[in-house]
Amino acid sequence: MRRSGRHIYQGLCGLDSPAALVLVGLLCAVVPARGEADRAVETQHRAPRGASLRLGVCDAILMALEHNQTVAISRLDPAITETYAAEHRAAFDPELSITAERSEAKTQRRLGSQPAPFDLEDEQFEGTVALSQTLPTGTSFTVSAGMTGSVSNLYTDQYTGTAGLTVTQSLLRGVGFGANLGRLRRARLDVAISEAELRGVAQQVAADVEQRYWDYYVAGQEVAIQAASLKLATQQLAESLERVRVGKLPELELAAVEAEVAARQSNLIDAESAHEKARLYLLNRLGPVAEAPWSLVIEQLDAPFTPDDTLDAVEAHEQVALRYRPDLEQARLALKKGDLAVAETANGLLPRLDLFLTLGRTTYAQSFEEAYPDLQSPYYQVSAGVALDFPVPNRAPSAQLRRARLSREQQSLAVANMERLVELDVRRAYLEVVRSRQQITATRLTRELQEKKLAAEVEKFRVGRATNFLVLQAQRDLTGSQLGEARAKVSYLTALVQLYVAEGTLLDRRGIADRGI
Repeated sequence: MRRSGRHIYQGLCGLDSPAALVLVGLLCAVVPARGEADRAVETQHRAPRGASLRLGVCDAILMALEHNQTVAISRLDPAITETYAAEHRAAFDPELSITAERSEAKTQRRLGSQPAPFDLEDEQFEGTVALSQTLPTGTSFTVSAGMTGSVSNLYTDQYTGTAGLTVTQSLLRGVGFGANLGRLRRARLDVAISEAELRGVAQQVAADVEQRYWDYYVAGQEVAIQAASLKLATQQLAESLERVRVGKLPELELAAVEAEVAARQSNLIDAESAHEKARLYLLNRLGPVAEAPWSLVIEQLDAPFTPDDTLDAVEAHEQVALRYRPDLEQARLALKKGDLAVAETANGLLPRLDLFLTLGRTTYAQSFEEAYPDLQSPYYQVSAGVALDFPVPNRAPSAQLRRARLSREQQSLAVANMERLVELDVRRAYLEVVRSRQQITATRLTRELQEKKLAAEVEKFRVGRATNFLVLQAQRDLTGSQLGEARAKVSYLTALVQLYVAEGTLLDRRGIADRGI
């Protein structure tokens, strides 16, 4: 059994998402798809183009987020930013170094008082393996082991094995996680900022697609309304011609009716052109969804629907916005980056005082096999000390700290100002939702009264108590009221979308945030 448009829309729009705490079940449903009569009226004004694309509003949003080029470009930003975080993380990766060297030499030496020179042949080699790492605590260490050897035709062969450990610990500048992880933490915040920016872009694209979806719908309704208006004028012309033929109406009356028929034909042409433009705009927002996307005929599955629910207090919507707005989240993350910058530059004011310790063992032998590094060797070396480095008068770090503090204060003021602007956005969007909802009732009543007015004018015309001008005027008024009612329904839905954008909850309400962008 085919599901109704309302069930499809509610199922796709994710009304149970966390972001919908304030407006659970509010204003996010549609009536079943338009009837066959409405489709027939639109179809007769739609030239055949190509394959049909059946879309509900949430289907259109998901399709756009998958294919829209703007989203595709923005989707790469978090991945690019992540590479910077990985680059800063690499500063704490261990590093293994291996060196090997071998040299030969043949030189001439004179020994003591012997007048004849002696040829000295010497061969030396050296190999070292070292592992070094810097820790976020400000500690760096190096563990090394190596062997050297010297073989000649004059001296006794000698081999040496060494093993050592060197540890350096910062005591003032560069000590602690705050000083050493600052760049990495800022890079990770940049990743979060880019992800929030991507959500903002995706939300804007979703809002734009939904707006275009309803624009296309109302453009189709305008085609149908203008076609019906033209049909009324044509019927009025036919009836007027009959009355002229039987002598009940002067022929001069026909000019006004014929002019009205021509004017409504012009209006229908404009409506069909606007409908075609709306189709192209919607297809453009959806992205390249087919090999020949511009020829796709869009078949809309959803129509506007006005639920009976009422809005919550505007303060509740403000609280949601202060929690979920992507641009506000970006500003708060930038403020955290400012805190990290202050902590890092404050550490730079301290003098550098490092404690170092070196331990080593050396093995001596006349053969290679006996010269391996031995930690139990009686030959050792131990050294320890401190190194102090204090620039005077330390102007550069002081300037950096002052700049970081001023920037952080500026960011704090910017966040407070943005929060106020977010509240203003929500209140403006809230008022527009209330206004557009009231307009639905007003335009419906206007349309109903205009229908009664037209029926009365037609009846009076047929008994000779009204003129063509009054009938045509009543038809124009009815057409205007029908257009106003259709536009009011779409204006209400778009006002809701803008409210959700102001809250930052549009993706959650459409069930997209949980699926990923």
